[in-house]
This record gives sequence, C-alpha cells and structure tokens, in this order.
Amino acid sequence: MKKYSLLFFCCIAAVAVICSAGCVTTDVPAGAVVVNQTNGEPFTLAHEAERIVLMNSNAAEMLYVMGAAGKVVGVSQSIYDHAELGPLFPNAVSVGKWDVPDIETISSLSPDVVIAFSTSRPLNADAIEAGGIPICYIDCYKPTTMAADVEALGVLTGNSDKAAEFVSFYEGVMDSVKNRTAPVSFSPSVYCEGYTDYSGQAKGSGMDMLIEFAGGRNVLTQEMGATSPKVSPEWLVAENPDVMIKILSVKNMESAEDQYAGFTGRYGFANLDAVSEDRTYMIRNDIAYGPRTFAGAVAVAKMLHPEAASDLSVRAVLDEYNARFGLNVSAGQVVYPASPKI
Repeated sequence: MKKYSLLFFCCIAAVAVICSAGCVTTDVPAGAVVVNQTNGEPFTLAHEAERIVLMNSNAAEMLYVMGAAGKVVGVSQSIYDHAELGPLFPNAVSVGKWDVPDIETISSLSPDVVIAFSTSRPLNADAIEAGGIPICYIDCYKPTTMAADVEALGVLTGNSDKAAEFVSFYEGVMDSVKNRTAPVSFSPSVYCEGYTDYSGQAKGSGMDMLIEFAGGRNVLTQEMGATSPKVSPEWLVAENPDVMIKILSVKNMESAEDQYAGFTGRYGFANLDAVSEDRTYMIRNDIAYGPRTFAGAVAVAKMLHPEAASDLSVRAVLDEYNARFGLNVSAGQVVYPASPKI
C-alpha cells in the first residue's frame, strides 16, 4: 500500500511541475527579439529590425558584412562621408552628427531602431527615445566583446548565420595569433600612444587588449586611473619600454614617415631601447579598433614576437576579409615601418 501511495504522490508532483512550467509567462511579446548590449544590459525590440539608423561606424561595417545593408535607411554624417563605408549604404540619408543627430530627420525615416556606441551615446539620446524611437547600444569596438556584439546584431536583424560566419573568421585569426605567442615566455614591455602626444593607452583600452593578447606587457597600468592617461616625457624615458606603438588616423598614416620621425625624434627618445633597436611602430586606427582588430592582433604580434609570428601576414588576413565578405577595405600601409617582418 505504501508503495502505491508513494507512486501516486510522485505522479501528482510530476503533473504539478509540468503544469506550472506550462503556465510560466515572460515579458517578451511573441515575435520580439532580445539581445544584450555591449554593457550587458538587455534590449528588446518588438520584431526584427527592418529599418535602421546607424550612429556607429563599426556596427555599420558589420551590418554590411552580414548582409543587412539594405535595412539601413539613415547614417551619421561621418559614415555618409566615409570613403569606404559610405558607398556601402546607397539608400541611406545623412541624419547629421553622430553625437547630436537631427531628431526630425531620424523621425521622418520611421526607423525601428537606432544603433549607437555604448561608450559615446548621443547627447540627445533622451529626446530621441522620448519620440518613441528605441536606441540599441552596440560597439563592435574591443576584441573582448567583438563576438558577442556581432552576434547581437545578427539576432537584431535576422542575419545570425552570416554573423556567425564573421565570428568564426575573427576568432580563427585571433586563435592563430594566440597559438604562436602563448608559448613564448618573454613578454616585452610596451608603450602605446593615442592620437595626441603622451596620451597613453592603459588597461581597459582596445590597444591594451591587443598588446596582452599578442603576448606583451603594457607599461601603463590600471592604477593610473584612466584608459588614456597623460604621461610625462621623463616618466616614459625612465620606463624605457621594449616596444613603442603610435596610433595614427587613416589621414595621418599618409604621412607616416614624417609622423615616425616626429615621434622618435622627441627629446630623450634617442636613448630609448625601442628607438635605438628599431622597435617603434605606427599602426593605423582602423585595425587598432573595431571589426578589423583581427588584423591589429596580427600586426602587434609581429611587432612583439617577430619570429614566433613570422608566418602571419596583416595583408593576407585583410585580403581574406575582403574576399569572404565582399568588402574593399584598404590592406595597404596599415603599419609603419612596413618591413618584411610585419
């Protein structure tokens, strides 16, 4: 009797669990899509995005890569004027500045969503959202969040398969870098500088992540209190890093030789090991940040560990990127000096 009673109560419990599971409701409407933004906060859209306004140039490149360019109806003026990105969105109109876009123009386009940088939000974001236009903050900026950001864009636009193809390519290149640099026991010290003089790239910056990934040690630590701290010439000379890297804009890379001479010719730099041993480099910003950081990882690995990464090529991975995803990004002078080892 006890045996049958126990069986009866087990059956009742099982039915209760099944029924309760079937009664669970969520706050997500049918057909809605939910993604995590770069900062980890969830974002819900009533349906897959069909009309998109872009404030973020990195996200713009990724939307083209995953075949969603036709859904873009508006872009920031900087994307509109961009020599490589602008032509990818022939049906999009300019909505003005990326940080203060024109709300009337955006509203006239009836977008499902605006995609912007999470770290540099539009100054009039509250007014845009007050008009009933949701903003999704996805960066596609740093190596550590690249895969998740691209996957989120894929879900948001209904292009998950193509997004997964890019993520596979991106992570494949990054793994090839890691496989060559991880076994090397020596971690050279590295000073990386942003666009302005003595503006370092410290812990948490995109370049810091590439330096660490490529087997280097950033001389700018988290204790300095900012991702782009100002350093003094005296501090840098005393630190005497093994390698120095200067980030240049695409425009300034056109005069890379002069930029290099100005950087290495600063007072006291002649005595730095990175200068005297020819381990000072210029890197173009479009591979230092954003979707093309896979090429940046290859470049930095070859700067820090030229022998271990000797079989890798920056141009080769950019050429493959162009071929696989129908792009025509410049694979020319992205690093200076462009010696054979780079």
